Amino acid sequence: MSLEDRLTRLEYREEIEELRATYCYRIDGRDWDGYAALFAEDAHLDFGPVGTFDGREEIREFAEHVVGANHPFLSHMVHNPVVDVDVGAGTATGRWYFEVPCTFEDGSAGWIQGTYDDEYVREDGVWLFSSVVADFNYFADYEEGWAEIVADR
Repeated sequence: MSLEDRLTRLEYREEIEELRATYCYRIDGRDWDGYAALFAEDAHLDFGPVGTFDGREEIREFAEHVVGANHPFLSHMVHNPVVDVDVGAGTATGRWYFEVPCTFEDGSAGWIQGTYDDEYVREDGVWLFSSVVADFNYFADYEEGWAEIVADR
């Protein structure tokens, strides 16, 4: 791999990490339109037991009417990224842990934790999500914690 390709790969990786961080800020800040704009027009979102959503408009509706309706407060934290960029194809994949202190619809505090498996596409010089699959390890009440939920894993 040439030095130029290596530098481009690093620049793209940095842009993808910023894309994932922007995802967190926009969903937590209830910027539904801004959140949806981070996805390719034909993107796929799979939130396991919550449902699957296809296309930017369905993803926006999910954000407002599922996430927004069920979680008055969210504070996403993502870490441990593993990002692989195919410079020539303008595609990439990523895997991240997420932890989300939150409140639930009934006002109780909780924890959400799992992994994101992402696919990205570069369109018009900008990285977008083409697929996000969330694998949840737990949704837990703050007071009760998550230890019993994960004990059988």
